[in-house]
Amino acid sequence: MNSQKFEQPLIQILPEVLANQIAAGEVVERPASVVKELVENSLDAGATQIEVKIEQGGKKLIRVADNGCGMTASQARLSLQRHATSKIIDVEDLFRINTMGFRGEALPSIASVSHLTLESRVEGEVDGVQLELRGGKNLEENRIVMAQGSRITVRNLFYNTPARLKFMRTDNTESNHVSEFLQRLALANPQVGFRFINNGKESLHIRAGVDDSSMEERLGAILGGDFASNCLTLDSEQEQVNVSGWLGLPTLHRGSGAAMYLFVNGRWVRDKVINHAVREAYRDLMPRDRYPVVALFIDLPPDQVDVNVHPAKQEVRFVHRNFIHSLVKRSLQEALSSMGCRTYHAPFRSEAVAAQQETDNPLGSLSSNISADLPPAVSQPVRWDGPLYPKSGGNHSIRSSGSGNWSSGGGGLGVKEGGGSSQSLPPKTTLPDLSPQKQETLESQLFQAHGPMGRALAQIHGTYILAQNSDGIILVDQHAAHERIVYEELKKSLAGSGLQTQILLFPEVLELAVAEADRVERQLENLAKLGLIVEPFGLNTFTVRELPALLGTSSVKNLLLDLVAELDKYGASVALDNQLDDLLTSMACHGSVRANRSMTIEEMNALLDQIEKTHYSGQCSHGRPTYVTITLPELEKMFGRR
Repeated sequence: MNSQKFEQPLIQILPEVLANQIAAGEVVERPASVVKELVENSLDAGATQIEVKIEQGGKKLIRVADNGCGMTASQARLSLQRHATSKIIDVEDLFRINTMGFRGEALPSIASVSHLTLESRVEGEVDGVQLELRGGKNLEENRIVMAQGSRITVRNLFYNTPARLKFMRTDNTESNHVSEFLQRLALANPQVGFRFINNGKESLHIRAGVDDSSMEERLGAILGGDFASNCLTLDSEQEQVNVSGWLGLPTLHRGSGAAMYLFVNGRWVRDKVINHAVREAYRDLMPRDRYPVVALFIDLPPDQVDVNVHPAKQEVRFVHRNFIHSLVKRSLQEALSSMGCRTYHAPFRSEAVAAQQETDNPLGSLSSNISADLPPAVSQPVRWDGPLYPKSGGNHSIRSSGSGNWSSGGGGLGVKEGGGSSQSLPPKTTLPDLSPQKQETLESQLFQAHGPMGRALAQIHGTYILAQNSDGIILVDQHAAHERIVYEELKKSLAGSGLQTQILLFPEVLELAVAEADRVERQLENLAKLGLIVEPFGLNTFTVRELPALLGTSSVKNLLLDLVAELDKYGASVALDNQLDDLLTSMACHGSVRANRSMTIEEMNALLDQIEKTHYSGQCSHGRPTYVTITLPELEKMFGRR
């Protein structure tokens, strides 16, 4: 046993500087934390222009200058005292916070671990005040000439707390944290201009403005140049809660959640409730391991949210969290359901940018969705070898990939010479003898009479449909497009009277391995709910008697085993309803027209028509794009015509 005499510890008041340094451990985690506190003070001061300069990742220098209201000399001195704040007065104010900062710890905490200079001037005064501190101790006070606003300079951060300094990352890492923070604030404050200078070089400059052009510029600078042309606007309100912002199309996704910008009452937050609601809204529109690109703003009465649950104020707590989750998810789903056939579109690149990005895909657009049975006829794939319509009564031909020629027969498509047969297209594809100008106008009118997907020209490599519309050409991935159609039809059927099944004329007998048979045996009831009627038929053998009617002639064994694998993945404790999206995705994949399956022109056009009628047609149920488009201006640019 320890025989040393126990000495009772003495309770004492900490020295003010030490107390501030302890507070700095919470408030000042890294240089970006200093920038956060100072810039938020600038916003609370009504600034419309904020400039941030750093050197060596902020460890050597941080300077934040603004054109806010400024401070008098006495107010400036008071701001450096611990717990001094202009933003709350009584305890009730803690439950209706509507400012970015409020604790009154930032400036004294920062000053205690750095060399700090505070300069400020208010409107109406001839000059401003300058206060200098080292390690939290006042050095001197001067009067200076400066514009209205405040300028705070922090040098040698953590010089007197080496334990904290050794945990700093590289200069590039620390400066990236500063840049990311400023970008978040720029999204939430369009009325404020931001300028960021890193080691003497300007790395971010966003002008102030709330008009469409300035907002588009801001979105492009922060979320990428292709975001503004590939997003949906959102504005929904219920029970004094407003949900607004910009939602990237599902085909515009990222490998992490870094591009999910979430704000509550103008404050950027990491919130599990909102994050989950957003991902649920995009759930069956993109790959499971990808994340949407969104800038989402939730505004609600301050007394309905607690922003004081995290030292850095990056987390919040909602009074009615279930309502918030439901509202966010529903609002996003309604907005996404309105996008129809809208596709991803990559903006034009300048020659200089193109030279730097040679690997970029020149095909500008991604997206599409479908839902209907295709005609049963199957023909040899064809390739287009001329204009869609003959010019001035002339003939043109389409050749098969095998033997034999395809002729238009005076303008129509699809009559095979030398044996074989194919369904002919309607005679409307023949145009009268017109001048080139009139014929081009008539062709344009014909395509405009169709939907945005236009009309099919040919099938390429047995997998892609080439179509032409009034704006350019479209390439459709036939499997991805039909998969979305089948998926949406399965969801609709299941939500209505249930999946309609078809009885197989000849039940399919499946002989399985022992392990496979055991898994199927455990899932017979769940398979029946999904429209697959499977019965034991001897040792490790089963018969499949019915299938969902929408799936047509699927590969029954592969479908069955894939569904059983999906069901097993979740375990028996998870309700079937919670797995339906993944299960229907798997079923849709099996029930869709496959790649390398030849299609007639009529089948291709039926697919195009269904793309236009199906929700979320920009991507298949696995999240892959269903088509790409090339507009006429893009074609002209590719060939140097503009």
